[in-house]
Amino acid sequence: MDYVVQFQVNIFAIMILAVLFIIMRAKSRVKSFSKRLLKMIMVVAAVAIVFEPLTWIFDGKFFNGAYVLEYSTNFILFLCGPVLGGLMLSYVDYHLFGNPSRVYRRWFYQHLSVLTLFILLVNLMYPVYFDVDPSSHNYISGDYKDLHNALLIGQYIAICVMVVRNRGRISSPVKWIFLIFFALPIVGMFVQLFDKQLYFSWTSIVLVVLMAYTFLESTATEQDYLTNLYNRQSYETYLQHLIERERAFGIVLIDLNDFKHINDEYGHYKGDQVLIEFGRVLVDAFPNQALAARLGGDEFIVLVENGRDIDTYVSSIHRLLEKSDDPLLQSLSFSYGYQVYQEGMSMDELYTLVDKKMYNDKRSKRSM
Repeated sequence: MDYVVQFQVNIFAIMILAVLFIIMRAKSRVKSFSKRLLKMIMVVAAVAIVFEPLTWIFDGKFFNGAYVLEYSTNFILFLCGPVLGGLMLSYVDYHLFGNPSRVYRRWFYQHLSVLTLFILLVNLMYPVYFDVDPSSHNYISGDYKDLHNALLIGQYIAICVMVVRNRGRISSPVKWIFLIFFALPIVGMFVQLFDKQLYFSWTSIVLVVLMAYTFLESTATEQDYLTNLYNRQSYETYLQHLIERERAFGIVLIDLNDFKHINDEYGHYKGDQVLIEFGRVLVDAFPNQALAARLGGDEFIVLVENGRDIDTYVSSIHRLLEKSDDPLLQSLSFSYGYQVYQEGMSMDELYTLVDKKMYNDKRSKRSM
Protein backbone atom coordinates (compact mmCIF):
# COMPACT_ATOMS: atom_id res chain seq x y z
CA MET A 1 0.00 0.00 0.00
CA ASP A 2 2.92 2.34 0.71
CA TYR A 3 4.08 1.98 -2.90
CA VAL A 4 0.55 2.74 -4.16
CA VAL A 5 0.57 6.01 -2.22
CA GLN A 6 4.14 6.86 -3.22
CA PHE A 7 3.55 6.24 -6.93
CA GLN A 8 -0.10 7.23 -7.21
CA VAL A 9 0.78 9.82 -9.90
CA ASN A 10 2.30 7.04 -12.01
CA ILE A 11 -0.80 4.89 -11.50
CA PHE A 12 -3.13 7.69 -12.58
CA ALA A 13 -0.89 8.42 -15.57
CA ILE A 14 -1.06 4.79 -16.72
CA MET A 15 -4.84 4.79 -16.30
CA ILE A 16 -5.15 7.96 -18.41
CA LEU A 17 -2.96 6.49 -21.15
CA ALA A 18 -5.01 3.28 -21.15
CA VAL A 19 -8.31 5.16 -21.39
CA LEU A 20 -6.95 7.43 -24.12
CA PHE A 21 -5.69 4.43 -26.09
CA ILE A 22 -9.14 2.81 -25.87
CA ILE A 23 -10.78 6.05 -27.02
CA MET A 24 -8.43 6.30 -29.98
CA ARG A 25 -9.15 2.70 -30.99
CA ALA A 26 -12.92 3.03 -30.57
CA LYS A 27 -13.51 6.56 -31.86
CA SER A 28 -11.12 6.86 -34.77
CA ARG A 29 -11.46 4.41 -37.65
CA VAL A 30 -9.31 6.52 -39.95
CA LYS A 31 -5.69 5.48 -39.55
CA SER A 32 -2.88 7.96 -40.09
CA PHE A 33 0.89 8.10 -39.73
CA SER A 34 0.44 10.88 -37.18
CA LYS A 35 -1.76 8.72 -34.94
CA ARG A 36 0.66 5.83 -35.32
CA LEU A 37 3.49 8.02 -34.03
CA LEU A 38 1.33 9.20 -31.13
CA LYS A 39 0.55 5.59 -30.18
CA MET A 40 4.27 4.78 -30.25
CA ILE A 41 4.90 7.72 -27.91
CA MET A 42 2.17 6.39 -25.61
CA VAL A 43 3.69 2.91 -25.50
CA VAL A 44 7.20 4.15 -24.66
CA ALA A 45 5.79 6.58 -22.09
CA ALA A 46 3.82 3.73 -20.49
CA VAL A 47 6.97 1.60 -20.26
CA ALA A 48 8.86 4.46 -18.61
CA ILE A 49 6.03 5.23 -16.18
CA VAL A 50 5.91 1.56 -15.12
CA PHE A 51 9.66 1.07 -14.89
CA GLU A 52 10.30 4.26 -12.89
CA PRO A 53 8.68 2.93 -9.67
CA LEU A 54 10.26 -0.49 -10.26
CA THR A 55 13.73 1.09 -10.04
CA TRP A 56 12.78 2.39 -6.58
CA ILE A 57 11.05 -0.83 -5.49
CA PHE A 58 14.06 -3.04 -6.33
CA ASP A 59 16.61 -0.55 -4.94
CA GLY A 60 18.40 -2.08 -1.94
CA LYS A 61 16.23 -5.21 -1.86
CA PHE A 62 17.59 -8.70 -1.23
CA PHE A 63 15.91 -11.58 -3.00
CA ASN A 64 16.81 -13.88 -5.85
CA GLY A 65 17.49 -11.73 -8.95
CA ALA A 66 17.09 -8.39 -7.14
CA TYR A 67 20.43 -7.10 -8.44
CA VAL A 68 19.59 -8.00 -12.05
CA LEU A 69 16.13 -6.45 -11.77
CA GLU A 70 17.47 -3.21 -10.29
CA TYR A 71 20.15 -2.91 -12.95
CA SER A 72 17.93 -3.86 -15.92
CA THR A 73 15.04 -1.54 -14.96
CA ASN A 74 17.43 1.41 -14.72
CA PHE A 75 19.05 0.36 -18.01
CA ILE A 76 15.68 0.42 -19.78
CA LEU A 77 14.61 3.67 -18.11
CA PHE A 78 17.74 5.46 -19.33
CA LEU A 79 17.08 4.18 -22.86
CA CYS A 80 13.43 5.31 -22.82
CA GLY A 81 14.45 9.00 -22.67
CA PRO A 82 16.12 9.35 -26.09
CA VAL A 83 13.68 6.89 -27.70
CA LEU A 84 10.79 9.04 -26.56
CA GLY A 85 12.57 12.25 -27.58
CA GLY A 86 13.21 10.86 -31.06
CA LEU A 87 9.55 9.89 -31.48
CA MET A 88 8.46 13.36 -30.39
CA LEU A 89 10.82 14.86 -32.96
CA SER A 90 9.32 12.52 -35.57
CA TYR A 91 5.81 13.63 -34.60
CA VAL A 92 6.74 17.30 -34.98
CA ASP A 93 8.53 16.61 -38.27
CA TYR A 94 5.47 14.90 -39.72
CA HIS A 95 3.15 17.75 -38.70
CA LEU A 96 5.52 20.24 -40.31
CA PHE A 97 6.23 18.41 -43.57
CA GLY A 98 3.49 15.76 -43.82
CA ASN A 99 5.93 13.25 -45.30
CA PRO A 100 6.30 9.79 -43.66
CA SER A 101 9.22 8.93 -45.96
CA ARG A 102 11.14 11.88 -44.54
CA VAL A 103 10.68 10.48 -41.01
CA TYR A 104 11.75 6.98 -42.14
CA ARG A 105 14.86 8.40 -43.80
CA ARG A 106 15.80 10.00 -40.49
CA TRP A 107 15.35 6.70 -38.62
CA PHE A 108 12.58 8.23 -36.54
CA TYR A 109 15.29 10.48 -35.09
CA GLN A 110 16.69 7.57 -33.06
CA HIS A 111 20.35 8.49 -33.53
CA LEU A 112 20.65 9.53 -29.88
CA SER A 113 19.00 6.26 -28.83
CA VAL A 114 21.72 4.31 -30.63
CA LEU A 115 24.39 6.42 -28.92
CA THR A 116 22.71 5.92 -25.54
CA LEU A 117 22.48 2.16 -26.08
CA PHE A 118 26.22 2.09 -26.85
CA ILE A 119 26.98 4.09 -23.69
CA LEU A 120 24.75 1.79 -21.62
CA LEU A 121 26.62 -1.25 -22.96
CA VAL A 122 29.88 0.42 -21.90
CA ASN A 123 28.12 1.15 -18.60
CA LEU A 124 28.04 -2.61 -17.95
CA MET A 125 31.83 -2.50 -17.49
CA TYR A 126 32.34 1.11 -16.40
CA PRO A 127 29.63 3.14 -14.58
CA VAL A 128 29.15 6.02 -17.00
CA TYR A 129 25.52 6.84 -16.16
CA PHE A 130 24.80 4.65 -13.13
CA ASP A 131 25.83 1.61 -11.15
CA VAL A 132 24.24 -0.84 -8.71
CA ASP A 133 26.30 -1.88 -5.70
CA PRO A 134 26.67 -5.72 -5.81
CA SER A 135 26.68 -6.02 -2.02
CA SER A 136 23.90 -3.58 -1.03
CA HIS A 137 21.95 -3.57 -4.33
CA ASN A 138 21.70 0.21 -4.01
CA TYR A 139 21.52 2.48 -7.05
CA ILE A 140 24.52 4.80 -7.51
CA SER A 141 24.60 7.75 -9.94
CA GLY A 142 27.45 7.71 -12.44
CA ASP A 143 29.94 10.50 -13.04
CA TYR A 144 28.38 11.42 -16.39
CA LYS A 145 24.68 11.20 -15.62
CA ASP A 146 24.37 14.93 -16.32
CA LEU A 147 25.53 14.21 -19.88
CA HIS A 148 22.42 12.09 -20.35
CA ASN A 149 20.18 14.93 -19.14
CA ALA A 150 22.00 17.40 -21.40
CA LEU A 151 21.41 15.17 -24.44
CA LEU A 152 17.68 14.96 -23.63
CA ILE A 153 17.51 18.75 -23.35
CA GLY A 154 19.27 18.89 -26.71
CA GLN A 155 16.41 16.91 -28.26
CA TYR A 156 13.89 19.49 -27.04
CA ILE A 157 16.10 22.29 -28.39
CA ALA A 158 16.07 20.46 -31.74
CA ILE A 159 12.24 20.50 -31.62
CA CYS A 160 12.29 24.26 -30.94
CA VAL A 161 14.70 24.94 -33.80
CA MET A 162 12.67 22.79 -36.21
CA VAL A 163 9.41 24.52 -35.27
CA VAL A 164 10.83 28.06 -35.42
CA ARG A 165 12.53 27.48 -38.78
CA ASN A 166 9.35 26.05 -40.30
CA ARG A 167 6.75 28.07 -38.37
CA GLY A 168 5.09 29.14 -41.62
CA ARG A 169 3.98 25.56 -42.23
CA ILE A 170 1.75 25.34 -39.14
CA SER A 171 -0.80 27.52 -37.40
CA SER A 172 0.12 29.56 -34.34
CA PRO A 173 -1.76 27.32 -31.83
CA VAL A 174 0.04 24.21 -33.12
CA LYS A 175 3.37 26.03 -32.90
CA TRP A 176 2.81 26.86 -29.22
CA ILE A 177 1.69 23.31 -28.46
CA PHE A 178 5.04 22.07 -29.74
CA LEU A 179 7.10 24.78 -28.03
CA ILE A 180 5.38 24.81 -24.64
CA PHE A 181 3.73 21.46 -23.97
CA PHE A 182 6.53 19.39 -25.48
CA ALA A 183 8.80 21.05 -22.93
CA LEU A 184 6.89 19.51 -20.01
CA PRO A 185 9.09 16.37 -19.75
CA ILE A 186 12.17 18.59 -19.50
CA VAL A 187 10.48 20.75 -16.84
CA GLY A 188 9.50 17.56 -15.01
CA MET A 189 13.10 16.36 -15.15
CA PHE A 190 14.34 19.58 -13.50
CA VAL A 191 11.62 19.35 -10.84
CA GLN A 192 12.69 15.81 -10.04
CA LEU A 193 16.33 16.89 -9.76
CA PHE A 194 15.38 19.16 -6.85
CA ASP A 195 13.01 16.68 -5.18
CA LYS A 196 13.35 13.01 -6.06
CA GLN A 197 9.98 12.24 -4.46
CA LEU A 198 8.14 14.26 -7.14
CA TYR A 199 7.70 11.87 -10.04
CA PHE A 200 6.96 14.38 -12.80
CA SER A 201 9.65 13.56 -15.32
CA TRP A 202 7.78 10.74 -17.05
CA THR A 203 4.20 11.34 -15.95
CA SER A 204 4.23 14.83 -17.51
CA ILE A 205 4.40 13.12 -20.91
CA VAL A 206 0.75 12.14 -20.41
CA LEU A 207 -0.16 15.84 -20.62
CA VAL A 208 1.79 16.08 -23.89
CA VAL A 209 -0.13 13.13 -25.33
CA LEU A 210 -3.47 14.58 -24.18
CA MET A 211 -2.72 17.96 -25.77
CA ALA A 212 -1.52 16.36 -29.01
CA TYR A 213 -4.57 14.12 -29.31
CA THR A 214 -7.08 16.82 -28.31
CA PHE A 215 -5.78 19.61 -30.53
CA LEU A 216 -3.99 17.81 -33.35
CA GLU A 217 -5.66 14.43 -33.83
CA SER A 218 -9.34 15.04 -33.03
CA THR A 219 -10.06 18.33 -34.83
CA ALA A 220 -10.72 16.84 -38.26
CA THR A 221 -14.45 17.53 -37.95
CA GLU A 222 -13.76 21.27 -37.82
CA GLN A 223 -10.83 21.68 -40.19
CA ASP A 224 -10.40 21.24 -43.91
CA TYR A 225 -8.04 18.30 -44.42
CA LEU A 226 -5.84 20.13 -46.94
CA THR A 227 -5.62 23.82 -46.03
CA ASN A 228 -6.24 23.63 -42.25
CA LEU A 229 -8.87 26.33 -42.71
CA TYR A 230 -12.30 25.60 -41.28
CA ASN A 231 -14.52 23.33 -43.38
CA ARG A 232 -18.04 23.81 -44.65
CA GLN A 233 -19.63 22.26 -41.57
CA SER A 234 -17.73 24.63 -39.25
CA TYR A 235 -18.68 27.62 -41.40
CA GLU A 236 -22.38 26.72 -41.38
CA THR A 237 -22.36 26.07 -37.62
CA TYR A 238 -20.77 29.45 -36.89
CA LEU A 239 -23.03 31.21 -39.39
CA GLN A 240 -26.08 29.80 -37.63
CA HIS A 241 -24.64 30.97 -34.30
CA LEU A 242 -24.23 34.56 -35.54
CA ILE A 243 -27.76 34.57 -36.95
CA GLU A 244 -29.16 33.33 -33.65
CA ARG A 245 -27.17 35.96 -31.72
CA GLU A 246 -28.32 38.66 -34.14
CA ARG A 247 -24.74 39.76 -34.75
CA ALA A 248 -23.75 42.09 -37.59
CA PHE A 249 -21.65 40.28 -40.19
CA GLY A 250 -21.05 39.70 -43.87
CA ILE A 251 -19.67 36.87 -45.98
CA VAL A 252 -17.07 36.97 -48.75
CA LEU A 253 -17.25 34.15 -51.30
CA ILE A 254 -14.01 33.67 -53.24
CA ASP A 255 -13.35 31.44 -56.24
CA LEU A 256 -9.95 31.06 -57.91
CA ASN A 257 -9.93 31.85 -61.63
CA ASP A 258 -8.69 29.21 -64.09
CA PHE A 259 -7.67 26.85 -61.29
CA LYS A 260 -8.29 23.85 -63.56
CA HIS A 261 -5.53 25.19 -65.81
CA ILE A 262 -3.10 25.07 -62.86
CA ASN A 263 -3.93 21.41 -62.20
CA ASP A 264 -3.69 20.51 -65.88
CA GLU A 265 -0.48 22.46 -66.51
CA TYR A 266 1.46 21.87 -63.27
CA GLY A 267 -0.18 18.80 -61.74
CA HIS A 268 -2.50 18.24 -58.80
CA TYR A 269 0.29 18.37 -56.23
CA LYS A 270 1.14 21.91 -57.30
CA GLY A 271 -2.57 22.73 -57.33
CA ASP A 272 -2.85 21.56 -53.73
CA GLN A 273 0.13 23.73 -52.73
CA VAL A 274 -1.57 26.74 -54.32
CA LEU A 275 -4.73 26.05 -52.30
CA ILE A 276 -2.71 25.70 -49.09
CA GLU A 277 -0.82 28.95 -49.68
CA PHE A 278 -3.98 30.81 -50.65
CA GLY A 279 -5.56 29.62 -47.39
CA ARG A 280 -2.64 31.13 -45.47
CA VAL A 281 -3.05 34.38 -47.36
CA LEU A 282 -6.71 34.53 -46.32
CA VAL A 283 -5.80 34.05 -42.67
CA ASP A 284 -3.24 36.89 -42.89
CA ALA A 285 -5.50 39.22 -44.88
CA PHE A 286 -8.52 39.10 -42.57
CA PRO A 287 -8.75 40.13 -38.90
CA ASN A 288 -8.82 37.70 -35.97
CA GLN A 289 -12.60 37.82 -35.63
CA ALA A 290 -13.05 36.58 -39.21
CA LEU A 291 -13.57 32.88 -39.93
CA ALA A 292 -12.00 31.61 -43.15
CA ALA A 293 -13.23 28.30 -44.54
CA ARG A 294 -12.77 26.16 -47.63
CA LEU A 295 -16.09 25.03 -49.03
CA GLY A 296 -14.49 22.61 -51.48
CA GLY A 297 -12.30 22.62 -54.57
CA ASP A 298 -11.03 26.16 -55.14
CA GLU A 299 -13.97 27.85 -53.43
CA PHE A 300 -13.41 29.71 -50.16
CA ILE A 301 -15.66 31.73 -47.89
CA VAL A 302 -14.82 34.22 -45.14
CA LEU A 303 -17.28 35.22 -42.45
CA VAL A 304 -16.47 38.76 -41.26
CA GLU A 305 -17.95 40.38 -38.16
CA ASN A 306 -18.19 44.16 -38.07
CA GLY A 307 -15.71 44.39 -40.92
CA ARG A 308 -14.39 47.47 -42.61
CA ASP A 309 -14.83 48.13 -46.30
CA ILE A 310 -14.44 44.81 -48.13
CA ASP A 311 -12.19 46.38 -50.78
CA THR A 312 -9.52 46.85 -48.10
CA TYR A 313 -9.46 43.11 -47.41
CA VAL A 314 -9.36 42.28 -51.13
CA SER A 315 -6.44 44.67 -51.56
CA SER A 316 -4.64 42.88 -48.72
CA ILE A 317 -5.13 39.53 -50.49
CA HIS A 318 -3.66 40.94 -53.74
CA ARG A 319 -0.74 42.49 -51.89
CA LEU A 320 0.10 39.26 -50.03
CA LEU A 321 -0.07 37.23 -53.24
CA GLU A 322 2.27 39.66 -55.00
CA LYS A 323 4.77 39.32 -52.14
CA SER A 324 4.91 35.53 -52.55
CA ASP A 325 8.12 33.87 -53.73
CA ASP A 326 6.10 31.60 -56.03
CA PRO A 327 5.50 33.17 -59.47
CA LEU A 328 2.31 31.14 -59.81
CA LEU A 329 0.88 32.71 -56.66
CA GLN A 330 2.03 36.16 -57.74
CA SER A 331 -0.11 35.88 -60.87
CA LEU A 332 -3.03 34.11 -59.16
CA SER A 333 -6.41 35.65 -59.94
CA PHE A 334 -9.68 35.24 -58.07
CA SER A 335 -13.27 36.43 -58.20
CA TYR A 336 -15.32 37.36 -55.18
CA GLY A 337 -18.71 38.45 -53.96
CA TYR A 338 -19.61 40.17 -50.70
CA GLN A 339 -22.98 40.21 -48.98
CA VAL A 340 -23.97 41.73 -45.64
CA TYR A 341 -26.47 39.69 -43.65
CA GLN A 342 -29.88 41.28 -43.37
CA GLU A 343 -32.33 40.39 -40.63
CA GLY A 344 -34.70 37.64 -41.67
CA MET A 345 -32.40 36.10 -44.27
CA SER A 346 -32.01 32.33 -44.29
CA MET A 347 -28.61 30.73 -44.76
CA ASP A 348 -29.58 29.62 -48.27
CA GLU A 349 -30.77 33.10 -49.26
CA LEU A 350 -27.53 34.65 -47.99
CA TYR A 351 -25.40 32.17 -49.95
CA THR A 352 -27.48 32.57 -53.13
CA LEU A 353 -26.98 36.34 -53.09
CA VAL A 354 -23.24 36.23 -52.50
CA ASP A 355 -22.82 33.42 -55.04
CA LYS A 356 -24.58 35.54 -57.68
CA LYS A 357 -22.28 38.50 -56.95
CA MET A 358 -19.19 36.28 -57.18
CA TYR A 359 -20.21 34.92 -60.60
CA ASN A 360 -20.97 38.44 -61.82
CA ASP A 361 -17.43 39.40 -60.85
CA LYS A 362 -16.06 36.29 -62.62
CA ARG A 363 -17.99 37.12 -65.82
CA SER A 364 -16.75 40.70 -65.77
CA LYS A 365 -13.14 39.50 -65.51
CA ARG A 366 -13.59 37.10 -68.43
CA SER A 367 -14.95 39.87 -70.64
CA MET A 368 -11.95 42.12 -69.96
